[in-house]
Amino acid sequence: MDVLCFHSKEDTRKKISSHLEEMGFEFECFDILDYKSMLDLWKKKKPLIIITELSEKNMKILDEDIFVIPIIKHVNRTLATKYANRDFIILDPFTRNFKSVFMKILLTHSDKRSVKKLLSQNKISRNIVYGYGLEWGKSFVVNIKDEEKIYAILPDILRDNIHLFVAVRDRPEMLRELKNTKVIWVTDIIGKDRIKPHNLTILTDSIIRFIEEKDNAIILIDCIEYLLLYNDFINILRNIELINSYVMEHDAILIIIIDNNAYTKKEYSLLRRYAMEWKGA
Repeated sequence: MDVLCFHSKEDTRKKISSHLEEMGFEFECFDILDYKSMLDLWKKKKPLIIITELSEKNMKILDEDIFVIPIIKHVNRTLATKYANRDFIILDPFTRNFKSVFMKILLTHSDKRSVKKLLSQNKISRNIVYGYGLEWGKSFVVNIKDEEKIYAILPDILRDNIHLFVAVRDRPEMLRELKNTKVIWVTDIIGKDRIKPHNLTILTDSIIRFIEEKDNAIILIDCIEYLLLYNDFINILRNIELINSYVMEHDAILIIIIDNNAYTKKEYSLLRRYAMEWKGA
């Protein structure tokens, strides 16, 4: 078993279970138990990780030789202070932040044997993206001021089972060194792995084919303003929306780097219609 979790609220247990199931973990969730009962379950189930709501009933489990990730309430400052040297999951009201916080903690402790064993599984390693503020099946816009940040996390995200397609305006030599990466240089110069900026349909078709052929595909487009020199905005938007449909259908990720100042308020709203603003890792 990968994860054993404990929480006193049934609704929260269901939401956490839903996240763990979507992420491919083998898990079981239980109501909060006393220390001895939790310890007995741990010995019986042999999970690699325990996630538990921290309470007076089970605080002692933190002292055992088990990798425990506590869930703690904002109001429970006493426990938070007492165990200030630990990583906590503080859930938002809808537990929407669970995947992101959980994976950030795992990545922080990737040197631990149990965590390393988890992250070595293909079905689990794909969840690394959540620890960097991304999510499968979603599209993201990245402000150009965060361009270096998004490029910096790519080597950490890419795994044997994660594939990257990059369309860039700048010379792409360094990107070609990344594993599992296909790089297209959008340029007027003819050559291999190059597409002219007015050939928007060819670029879109190449991206769609990549999404269809590769599992866990990440698409990074860093040339929108350059494409606007050769294509009208609505045509570009239509192609982005088409790509976004394939991203949702195939559980891929689309990342678009844009200069906010290059668009009117209406144009930016249209670009953001089905995309989230990337908040950083």
